[in-house]
Amino acid sequence: MLFEKINYSDNFPINIKIGNILEDPVHYHQDIEFVFVLKGEVLLRSGYCNYTLKAGDIFTNCGHEIHNIASNGKDNVVALIQPSTYFFSQYFPSLSKSCYRTYTRKGMAFKHDRLKELLLEILLHSLSRNFDYRNQCIKLMIDTIEHVEKHFNLFVFDEDVVVNFEGDNPITIERISRIISYIYQHYSEKISLKELARMEYLSEFYISHIIKNCTGMSFREFLCFARVEASEIPLLDTNKKISQIAREVGFSTTAYYEKYFYRWFKCTPAEHRERYQPLVKSSTCQERLERISSAKLVSLINSMMTLLNAQRNNNSVVNSIRLEVSADIHGVPLAAIEQQLEVLVRCEDMDMLGCRLTGLIASLRPDRVTLLTGQEDTPEQISSLHDVLTQAGFDVALRKEDPRTVTRSYGNDSVAHSILALDRLLHTRKPYNVVQLRDVGWWSGSAERAPALLTAAGVKKNAYFIYQILSLLKGDILSQGKNYCVMRLKTERDVFAALVYNFNDELLRTCGDGSTSHYVQNVLSAFKDEIYFEIRLNLPSAIYQVVKYTIVRERDIFFYAAALGFPKGLGILDEYPDMVPTEPNLDVSLEDVKTSMNLAFSIRGAGIQLALIEKRGETYNG
Repeated sequence: MLFEKINYSDNFPINIKIGNILEDPVHYHQDIEFVFVLKGEVLLRSGYCNYTLKAGDIFTNCGHEIHNIASNGKDNVVALIQPSTYFFSQYFPSLSKSCYRTYTRKGMAFKHDRLKELLLEILLHSLSRNFDYRNQCIKLMIDTIEHVEKHFNLFVFDEDVVVNFEGDNPITIERISRIISYIYQHYSEKISLKELARMEYLSEFYISHIIKNCTGMSFREFLCFARVEASEIPLLDTNKKISQIAREVGFSTTAYYEKYFYRWFKCTPAEHRERYQPLVKSSTCQERLERISSAKLVSLINSMMTLLNAQRNNNSVVNSIRLEVSADIHGVPLAAIEQQLEVLVRCEDMDMLGCRLTGLIASLRPDRVTLLTGQEDTPEQISSLHDVLTQAGFDVALRKEDPRTVTRSYGNDSVAHSILALDRLLHTRKPYNVVQLRDVGWWSGSAERAPALLTAAGVKKNAYFIYQILSLLKGDILSQGKNYCVMRLKTERDVFAALVYNFNDELLRTCGDGSTSHYVQNVLSAFKDEIYFEIRLNLPSAIYQVVKYTIVRERDIFFYAAALGFPKGLGILDEYPDMVPTEPNLDVSLEDVKTSMNLAFSIRGAGIQLALIEKRGETYNG
């Protein structure tokens, strides 16, 4: 049968095959398919086009496109990734009508690198079969389809092949995408330029110009191309007469059909049928694919991710921000921050941390501690931990745990979590800032990489220290921007805080559910922007103590795990959590202020700097 039905097993809506392809005979299916060459080369035919795909190339077969793949005689490693159109149409209703083209003859752009990255992450998750890999793959596939929908939902004719359209006008791209989609849906009907012009509220002349400019063909030529392309299925899958097929796809005469078929396929419909019908996938002409061990595949994929990361770093553009800011301590405050901290703990935390538990919580100065209870916790365990927390002086509440609310992401182990927590504090007015004390799981290998302050083994993430800082940040905002904030703290003494943090939106998104280690690593490595801030405070003449904390990505759990290749744990360091340095760098000084204080901040890449300013005495000349 020419039509291949893809079977999806174990309620997993993505079918993945990886191996050395010797032959994948002529066929089509209703689901899209990403053909990702990981190593070597293969020959691919799609419609009338013949492609030589090399390592790193990605070709997208959309539903109802006849294609076949063959070896060129050399070893290859190819991944065939087939998401279920039925399943993913709930997120993308027009998925079955897509006409994606990811192949290009030009050099790869960032959009291609991001597509590679997403597909490699899906492959890694599917090979690892670790906890929740199905959900992780589904979320990554949603991101993938969203990406190709945005960047690859249009094609153009480059001499003898169809390639990805390279355009920079989003309005034109959206318009021509709608036109092409409409033509493919209604190719067998009588479509006119007048009809398309009415649909787009444009003149027929302008519609004709758009089609010619974007596809390289006139409207009539493109309509005939769509009809010829659609005719290949009945041509190879049935024994209908050529004249009948011509009428069914919209041609007025058989001669007209044969003329345009020959234009693209370089043969008549009858000759094409005679050549390719014997090569259709069947019980006597089956797919030949040699499987490769998971260990070798994981090694190959990791190497490709490393190479992508290196290329991304070399191509990264470094932006610099220089800003001078004045904060008037006598001015009207912009806003007040009174946010309170709620820390979530479990019985498992007590079993793991023992006597360290109450001290770790106390250092955060929480306003409330919530004890999460699970089905595996006994009444005795819950009562015992409740008593320990209450006796330590905490306001304790009980709540049943809902594991569905946990966000699992490698970004939560990095400096990005600290920046996100700080940014939320300064730009939201929620009454409570809720944070989980420790990752779920006895040891790092079984942790869920939640937005917690400790690893499962009890090692402090640098987020632990930022939450200590956040407990201080209650008071009035005197000056604020996207990357900085100056505050007067609500303390018995006159204390000011100046914060500067360097980030971008993609960095914050790494804390979203499902972000993999390689994605987070790539984003962190690529972000090299620099900021230089000089903040001026008009303080009264006095001697001031300045304590500056600096949090950088080189002192977080994610950085150490990356250096070790993201193992299941940190080895012996898991048993000695205090030996893992994740605390901020500290710099202290005394400043003799006459009229105002100038504070300099400099950060390259993702990071946070906080300066606490407190009066310590009169000036030396006072």
